[in-house]
Amino acid sequence: MNRRGCRRSKRGALGCVIVAMLLAACDRHPPAATPVLAPTSLQAHSAEFTPGVIKVSDGIYVAIGYGIANSIMLEGDDGLVIVDTMESLEAARQVLAEFRKLSDKPVKAIIYTHSHPDHVGGAAAFVAPNTQVPVYAQARVASNMDKVASELQAVITQRSLRMYGTQLPQGERINIGIGGFLDFQQGSTVGSLRPTRTFDEQLDDTVAGIHFQLVHAPGETDDQLYVWLPERRVLLCGDNFYSAFPNLYTIRGTSYRDPKLWVQSLDKMRVRHAQFLVPSHTRPLIGADAVQSALTDYRDAIRFVYDQTIRLMNQGLLPDEIAARIQLPPALAASPYLQPFYGKASWSAKSIFDGTLGWYSGDTADLQPLAPSDQAQRMVALAGGASAFDDKLEAAAKDRDWQWALQLSSFALRLNAEDHRAQAVRIAALKALGSAEANAPARDSYFTAAHELAGDFKLPKRAVTPTAEMLAAIPLSVFFDGMAVSLRAEDCLDRVIAVGFTFSDSDERYTYLVRHGASELVSGVADNVDLSVRVPTQAFKEMLAGSRNPALTLATDFQMLKGSKLDFAKFMSLFQPA
Repeated sequence: MNRRGCRRSKRGALGCVIVAMLLAACDRHPPAATPVLAPTSLQAHSAEFTPGVIKVSDGIYVAIGYGIANSIMLEGDDGLVIVDTMESLEAARQVLAEFRKLSDKPVKAIIYTHSHPDHVGGAAAFVAPNTQVPVYAQARVASNMDKVASELQAVITQRSLRMYGTQLPQGERINIGIGGFLDFQQGSTVGSLRPTRTFDEQLDDTVAGIHFQLVHAPGETDDQLYVWLPERRVLLCGDNFYSAFPNLYTIRGTSYRDPKLWVQSLDKMRVRHAQFLVPSHTRPLIGADAVQSALTDYRDAIRFVYDQTIRLMNQGLLPDEIAARIQLPPALAASPYLQPFYGKASWSAKSIFDGTLGWYSGDTADLQPLAPSDQAQRMVALAGGASAFDDKLEAAAKDRDWQWALQLSSFALRLNAEDHRAQAVRIAALKALGSAEANAPARDSYFTAAHELAGDFKLPKRAVTPTAEMLAAIPLSVFFDGMAVSLRAEDCLDRVIAVGFTFSDSDERYTYLVRHGASELVSGVADNVDLSVRVPTQAFKEMLAGSRNPALTLATDFQMLKGSKLDFAKFMSLFQPA
């Protein structure tokens, strides 16, 4: 644009100045990269997770270091309120034993700050047998818990175990960024309780003389809340703040976490001017100035990454190009609460791109790309064949070009999973990248992948066992949802099957339809079903959850109302859990 293109008015002159500034900004070089943290900094970060119970203020205690998350005890006149309940019953029992050293008052209520398993999995441990207490949560918590349990269990389990390095030896796994470790081992059990007191935007209540406000504050999840104790100026912020750069995206996989909503939630918290800030991960902050400064830096960092990502998207940059350029400003990068031990600005940028524009990068080559196996075949052919390609791999490793070696090895192993030269290079690359990484999820993922490829261990698809009481409380529809996503559609593309389910201990009756590879659940048993069964609800749930042997359960607990058990077994064989 030349000067003639602008009006001589003040408005036009201002417009010319703005355009010139914008054009100049586009021509500037990206800022210098923030220095990469060394693993020694992650080692020092382990001090955050020294096991113990910290007294925050009178009647407020937080247990840190007994698993990945914190559990918080509020002591009232005649009882306790527990905020977040750890990831397993085993971890929760340890925490309860520590709390019992401080108070023997009964637990009068439980509050979930959100639906993630590490905050709800140990709830049953805090409630005495044959006792019921109100469980407070935002309205979306139950459905989000159910979705992970029924539809996404296998993929989330394995990706989580990699990200948290549950099978790694000490030294490879230092800590997991927001906690010392994930308390899931072989035989771990979970005992979530269903929420009984839910709300949409805000709920005020008093339990055991403790007045609290629960406020919907979407951020790391859309069902997040914070707990505000107005008389004590104590803020329990859940996972919307912890001592690490936030996981605007987590590599275990997640639905879109809207950074603008997260910032709004932090702004809601800032106006409280809390004297005490108690996160559900990492240690509490004490002092109004310290709390305000930390929350302000946190919201500014999130807003910076969002705004600059959108700015670069509007300039036409692709997701990986944006990720390579996004760096926190020095003032924010220096904050002890924004070190990239858990989240990364680069991961966040790619998530923002996908969350706002979807999967298409804007490069037309990405509209209908070749299948990964086809790409691999052509890449290997370009190198002159498998042997020549492996030579390139080994050359990259010799040059310590580990990221390139890792990417090349993906092509080689996709074509031949038994290519031992490529395996050796990939393992070396994974270990080298992991050794240099201070971000705990990335570090643990590298090392775990190396061990998996070496055959040192195989990750399970189910990490924990739910209690019978937990299964009993989950609606039947959730189990049918689990069946739907395990249907082997390729085996029934030309079939229509209708099966009636009558549950002998309830009034629930359903018809489950498999129709040309798709499924549908209909209330009531239709007249023209092909098969019909009667079964106790708990037996059906435990069979689908893997707690009961399917063949034995079918033989002893299922009554055929129409058709044979053999035909029903063939029908159920269409559903193959991952």
